[in-house]
Amino acid sequence: MTTDQETATGQIEPVRPVARGLSRNLVMIVGGGTVGGLVAWFFYAWLGLRRNAVDAAGESIGSGIFLLLVLSVAGTTYRSRR
Repeated sequence: MTTDQETATGQIEPVRPVARGLSRNLVMIVGGGTVGGLVAWFFYAWLGLRRNAVDAAGESIGSGIFLLLVLSVAGTTYRSRR
């Protein structure tokens, strides 16, 4: 005798689709590369272009925020079309 809720009520739970996306390793590699690129941009702006350290950090942080904004808009556009 089964006493499952779905058997007792006669309702069957719908099958959820499998989430498809990037693998965790790929996300970590791309994220690490991006952070490494931003750190390299900081040192290039600070030492190579001879800017103030605060200005170089502001450029690097601003570039990171811009990349997050672009990623957010791209992700929203992609998900709205599915």
